[in-house]
Amino acid sequence: MEQTIFLKKEQHHLKTDLHFDFCGISKTLPFHSFGPAIRQNYILHIIMEGKGTYQVKNQQYHLKKGDLFLIRPGDSTFYLADGEEPWMYGWLSFGGAAADEIIRRSHFKDDQYTMVSSDIQKYVDTILACLPFTEETFVNELHLNEQTYHFLAALLEDGGKVHLGEQKIYSPLTVDTVEYIEAHYAEHLTVEGIAQQLAVNRSHLSRVFRNHMDISIRDYLLGVRINRAAFLLSMTDESVETIAEQVGFNSLVVFSRMFKKLTGETATAYRKRMKNEDFKNVSLNELKSQLEKQAVVNRAT
Repeated sequence: MEQTIFLKKEQHHLKTDLHFDFCGISKTLPFHSFGPAIRQNYILHIIMEGKGTYQVKNQQYHLKKGDLFLIRPGDSTFYLADGEEPWMYGWLSFGGAAADEIIRRSHFKDDQYTMVSSDIQKYVDTILACLPFTEETFVNELHLNEQTYHFLAALLEDGGKVHLGEQKIYSPLTVDTVEYIEAHYAEHLTVEGIAQQLAVNRSHLSRVFRNHMDISIRDYLLGVRINRAAFLLSMTDESVETIAEQVGFNSLVVFSRMFKKLTGETATAYRKRMKNEDFKNVSLNELKSQLEKQAVVNRAT
């Protein structure tokens, strides 16, 4: 769970080679986690305080203040805040035809995922500069795209170094289960049905999955659905009922109960809170103060 200030671009008026999608800053609680999940665009995280771990492609990275970690589109990733010093991080998501080339020219070339930055303040300043542009206007889209170029220019100019990870091997069955759930979470899924699709014994599947993920398949599936719902509530204007159906709930009542159980607030209250305030000229200390005052909730970051 985390406290978050968040800005998203709900629609793009321009067809550009590089575009802004969303950004924000989060202060997490101990053991806050997200994933395993697959994202559609790049997301670059900047660790501002604390520490945690990031897992991608059988690699595990132990990260701390001053480190960056990249989420690539199509990769299954998982990250977890430290139990004693949970991290506070900022992030910016971007896409477009030029995004791949920019990443190839950065420290993240050759399938690298983390690095130690020489100066994280440039990234944080750019995220703060994005937050005032809350209205969905053509001019604001230009400003947000401009800030995205500044953000990635800072990445290319960063004199930091690549952060090496350690090998962490998940069982093929666990990976197959995660990938199946990610692809079919919107459907009517049961543990028995997943086991049949993967041609394995239900009890064996449940045991292997829990041993590797420290969570049951049922609870993992619920987390995927609620995380996706939180993302859609933040990023779209679809009704709560429509979003509930899109993430695999046949009953709005059940969805509402599960959403509040996992996040601590109703879906409607969550969406309302994600509507941004005016962050013009806000300092980082003021931002931290605002985060401290927020309710603690789960978020899809």
